[in-house]
Amino acid sequence: MASWIDIIAFLTTTILFVGTIFGIVLIAKRLSAAVQNTKQSLQNKGISISDKGVSIKTSKRFDRENYVDATQRGIIKVLDASNFPPSGTDDSQHHFKSKSSSDLLSADNGSHSSKIFGIRRAHSGASK
Repeated sequence: MASWIDIIAFLTTTILFVGTIFGIVLIAKRLSAAVQNTKQSLQNKGISISDKGVSIKTSKRFDRENYVDATQRGIIKVLDASNFPPSGTDDSQHHFKSKSSSDLLSADNGSHSSKIFGIRRAHSGASK
């Protein structure tokens, strides 16, 4: 027959195991509720999270014309940034600041020029 100490030890061990399992289940439910709450708040902002990935709702739609315009603007910015000062400039000006296309159109100091993509490029007169 079991003594009172054995019964108390058994009940204490059982309560500890049940309490630990109950605590884990409670924490898991709270985490799940927090995740669902966060998903809902993100979905209200236009971000949908699912097991397949993340999707973002936007109010803008880009068609081909918008895409081509943005690409052309990027190319023009790159071309403007790649312009170096002409080789006939003073040696005291050692900077590589890009010139805008309007500066290139107005800068005609007797040199040969051509247009590339609507931007005037100046060439030295050595090839004349």
